[in-house]
Amino acid sequence: MALSRVLVLATALLGCGHDSPSSPDASTDSDVAARCGVATAGPARERVVTTGGTVHGVALGASFAYLGVRYAAPPTGSLRFAAPAPTGCTADADLDATALGPKCPQLDDSDVFQGDEDCLRVNIWAPAAAPSTPRAVMVWIHGGANAVGFASDPLYDGQKLAEAGDVVVVTLDYRVGQLGFVDHATLAAESSASGNYGLLDQIAALGWVHDNIAGFGGDPTNVTVFGESAGGRDTCSVVAAPSSAGLFTRSIIESGSCSALPTRTIAQAQGNTFVSAAGCAAAADVPACLRALPTETLIRAAAPDPSILVSTAYQPVIDGTIQPVEPITALANGSAAHGPFMLGSNADETGATVGAIPDEDAYTAALVTQFGATAAPKVKLQYPVARFTTPRAAFVRATTDARFVCPTRSMARAAHTGSQPPVYRYLFDDPASPFGAVHGIEIPFVFGTFSALLTPTGQPYQPTATDLAVAAAVQADWVSFAKTGAPSGTPAWPAWDTTDPARHYTAAGADVQVGIRTDDCDFWDNLLAQQ
Repeated sequence: MALSRVLVLATALLGCGHDSPSSPDASTDSDVAARCGVATAGPARERVVTTGGTVHGVALGASFAYLGVRYAAPPTGSLRFAAPAPTGCTADADLDATALGPKCPQLDDSDVFQGDEDCLRVNIWAPAAAPSTPRAVMVWIHGGANAVGFASDPLYDGQKLAEAGDVVVVTLDYRVGQLGFVDHATLAAESSASGNYGLLDQIAALGWVHDNIAGFGGDPTNVTVFGESAGGRDTCSVVAAPSSAGLFTRSIIESGSCSALPTRTIAQAQGNTFVSAAGCAAAADVPACLRALPTETLIRAAAPDPSILVSTAYQPVIDGTIQPVEPITALANGSAAHGPFMLGSNADETGATVGAIPDEDAYTAALVTQFGATAAPKVKLQYPVARFTTPRAAFVRATTDARFVCPTRSMARAAHTGSQPPVYRYLFDDPASPFGAVHGIEIPFVFGTFSALLTPTGQPYQPTATDLAVAAAVQADWVSFAKTGAPSGTPAWPAWDTTDPARHYTAAGADVQVGIRTDDCDFWDNLLAQQ
């Protein structure tokens, strides 16, 4: 991508024998217990006592990083296709937290299997300076259609955000794809967790943060959960999940959704396809068959398509318990009222995904494929080629509005109706790639991770002065919201109401726009009501 420019107080190690270390075999139960627990609140340090053991991080610049820290037991053996289990207290004197953990199992862009099931880890970045009060905490859920993605992506490195914002940043890995979100009648008979293993991982990670973050200088009563794409959708599911209550105070959804989750019936139909593809349909004990298979076999069985133009096969399931109702319904009825709510989308979400559409005939065919033969003519009337520079630009706009921009308005309306206090909406409209403000383009602006982007020659991207100015505005708003529940910046960002005000980020700076693509979003509301 050419960003147009390119495409913690840690306690002393009680009983750990710093002066004369004892061998692991000499450890007693009291020794082990002293290494585990909730650390006394205070500034981050190289070693921090946690409920799972003493983690040993690394100093980086003006902060400490603690990488690959387990927040749950490895979901292997009997814990495969089960709710996450606690880690327990380790007998190791030091838990190395100086290297990122493994990805959760998935297929990469070249269809190569990668990852390890022992992947339920968090990464923490905490400023080294002693805070006057405990710092706000920002917990990131990565995207990837709940099929791919990983917290160790350099785009999500939290050091710069932690240092620039004086916050504690946490990123987490969770089970994706079949291991994270498959639902099947035989699995549901075992546990209500069926279909929502990945969502429960995310909630377990928030529980770990709640129990441990004070030792890293963070405030467990001031936690913002935020995510992008499927991570944004999962954030909304976390907000709507009763079991997450008390684990966070506010949320940010970047290019995510709060609707169109599968019912148990729909999810189990997909689960049947998966079980058949895995070769376990005729097994006397389907769960045992699935748990005995090699990880790669599972990941290749009914593998999902991670494209943002299609609905992913594996995502949180409306099960009546963990996810009682559609998250947008929970927002509207007030049952998801977990504090201030910020959400937004990018101006050209599908710009880097849509293929060639050379002429109007190709545009018409693409609309039929995307929206169906009945809706396509209506969409074409609303988005005629004449409104845009090219047929492809018309299709990018139609799909961006249908899948991202307009659903964001619906989500804001639902949260506002349910008295979610307060709601803030944004539109990221900085054309920072050759294809515009595409899906995920805001992430390096939030994290300050421009160097994770590569130029066409394979060199780290060097941000322009414009990039840095926009990033400063975005970071200031995100951090202010995380700290106080209200974004900062000039001009003032008003809370959402029925006039639809939104922060509008462009290459020229940030302003406030009232009414984001109102006529087009009214069209999509009406079309949806007809279906």
